[in-house]
Amino acid sequence: MNYLNSYCDLSKDSYFDEGFSVDLRKPDSGKKYLTVGKNCLISGHFVFETETGEITVGDRVHIGGSTFISRSSIIIEDDVTIAWGCTVYDHNSHPSAWEDRKNDTLQEYLDVIECGNPIKNKNWENVKTSGIHIKSKAWIGMNVIILKGVTIGEGAIVAAGSVVVKDVPDWAVVGGNPATVVGKSR
Repeated sequence: MNYLNSYCDLSKDSYFDEGFSVDLRKPDSGKKYLTVGKNCLISGHFVFETETGEITVGDRVHIGGSTFISRSSIIIEDDVTIAWGCTVYDHNSHPSAWEDRKNDTLQEYLDVIECGNPIKNKNWENVKTSGIHIKSKAWIGMNVIILKGVTIGEGAIVAAGSVVVKDVPDWAVVGGNPATVVGKSR
C-alpha cells in the first residue's frame, strides 16, 4: 500500500480486501488517481490507462469484485452498491474508424515485446472518452456493463447483466441490453 499512497487517497476508515488492486499504466508523479471515502467495502480492480484518468468513490460504498477503467473520470457518490463482475469503462479503447485503429494491434504487440506494457505507445488521439457518474443510493447488479458518458440517477437500480449506454433517470429500475426503464425503485 505504500506505493499506492503516492497516487491514491484511501480512507483509513474503509476496508480493502484481497481483491482490491490499482493498475497505473502511465502514472504522473504527484497526481491522485483514486480517492475512496469512509466506511466503504472495496474489492475491485481500478485501471488507469493514461495519466488523465481519475476515479472518486464516496462514503459508505460497497464495491464487489468489479473492474473500473478510466482515462477521463468515474464518480461514484455516497451509499452506492456495486455487485460482483461489473465493468465500468469511460472510453472506447479504440477508435471507431478502421483507418484510425488499423495499427493498434501491431503497436500493442511491439510494446509488449519491448517492455510488457501493451499501451506504452498507444495513439489515443481518436479514442472517444467521456466521464461516468453514479449518483447516491444507486444499486448496480452483478455483471453490469456501464459505458462512457453515462449518468446513473439517484436511487436507480440497474438489473444484473444489463449494458448501460445512456443515462438512467433518478429512482428508475433499468434492465437489458441496451438497458431500458422497466420500473421505479420507489
